[in-house]
Amino acid sequence: MNRIEPELLQEMAGRLSAADRDEMAIPSYLHKNPALRWMAWRRIEVVGRRLQELCPVRGTVLDFGCGTGMLFGDALMRADRVWGVDLVLDAAELLVQRRALRRVTLLPPDQAQAQIPERSVDVIVAAEVLEHLDDPAPTFAWFRRILRPKGELLVSLPTENRAYKLGRRLAGFQGDYHEHDAASVHRALEQAGFRRTWGTQVPLPGPLTIYEVSAWALA
Repeated sequence: MNRIEPELLQEMAGRLSAADRDEMAIPSYLHKNPALRWMAWRRIEVVGRRLQELCPVRGTVLDFGCGTGMLFGDALMRADRVWGVDLVLDAAELLVQRRALRRVTLLPPDQAQAQIPERSVDVIVAAEVLEHLDDPAPTFAWFRRILRPKGELLVSLPTENRAYKLGRRLAGFQGDYHEHDAASVHRALEQAGFRRTWGTQVPLPGPLTIYEVSAWALA
């Protein structure tokens, strides 16, 4: 896993609103509580490892909702091209600049939908973003258009169970701004014509599951 150093995360935080800092999980990566800090990085570790396994050599990755760009390093271990897409690109722009990530192209969602060619992406990763969409169906239809026939969609989603909500309170996050939980997004993916090919729970299966990480192919 290619971590972003604390100093750079703190600099990113200084460029963002409080809401955007929380949504990108920056306070969790820097939290003084080691257990909460471990949990935040553990999710990224699981997603990053699977991303490298799914991406072919010289492949193309779309990081939808890229946030800080935390997964760019893992994507670039295999991919020749990475698209980073987000409504707020300030943090990712800082990372791309500081690390001279020339194979990363950053775009807001509307430009991404206009510029990314159909059937050109090997892996789409959507980590902690799909739960925010009011209606995910148009986004899933776009994913289907740009994925190659053997491409995969890798998603990480909150369970919204008691363990997850407790973790949010301990981390100091206020309010509930998610439109969906993992189960409802999974149902929407199946309705959109995706089939699940792999899945795991973080940190453990059962009532302690906080995140569901899964991979999906075109049905």
